[in-house]
Amino acid sequence: MIRIKDVLKEQNGSYILEKLLKKDKAWLFLNDNLEVPKEYFEIKRKIDSGYPIEYIFNEVYFYGDKFYIKEGVLIPRDDTEVVVERAIQVISEKCKKKCKVIDCCTGSGVIAIEIAKHTNAKVLATDISELALEVARKNAKLHNADIEFKKCDLFDESVDLLVANPPYVENFWQKPNEYEPDEAFFGGDDGLDIVRKIIKEALKFEIKHLILEIGYNQKKPLSEFLDNFNCKYEFFKDLGGRIRGVEILFC
Repeated sequence: MIRIKDVLKEQNGSYILEKLLKKDKAWLFLNDNLEVPKEYFEIKRKIDSGYPIEYIFNEVYFYGDKFYIKEGVLIPRDDTEVVVERAIQVISEKCKKKCKVIDCCTGSGVIAIEIAKHTNAKVLATDISELALEVARKNAKLHNADIEFKKCDLFDESVDLLVANPPYVENFWQKPNEYEPDEAFFGGDDGLDIVRKIIKEALKFEIKHLILEIGYNQKKPLSEFLDNFNCKYEFFKDLGGRIRGVEILFC
């Protein structure tokens, strides 16, 4: 018989048991001689085969909050939190009046929701995926966030600030799992196809301020592209010290 104490040190062991037994970690340690339910091993096998644990329990934590997630929608990563922090800082410091913000390629809606929760901005979230918008709307409702959602390819109007975590992974990279959508990851041979398209569309709609998530190795090619325009730009890093985003201000 395998007991709770035998699996508590396994990766995700206590989390899986907390969810299955609907008990907290303290209860698990106080009752660690109890038998592990068979469902635990079924879930562990699924995770070990590459299925994301976030999809199993339909939840993910981002920026200190819990969000709903389901298969087919990009799972938010901690690295994206620096993009949210940058956006909140810009809105708080530079927007004297109530500004309008687009969260382009919103996915599960976490960026839009955190901006809405921490600023007075009017937030519009867009995505081309109806499934992503379904999840984002559910998350907005869970967090009582007042957000307008629109299904479209990128965006189709002018705002004060555009924020995006677009697909920026090079086509030759292997995804972390096969269950998240390709269209949420891949951005062409150098990963910057959609990033460049967003920048060009922003110029078309006269959006002067952008905050975009990018890959750690894309500073040089993106700098070369941005140097073709009359703009100022600054790259910023994630908590691991790697390039994670760029803030662009068109003159």
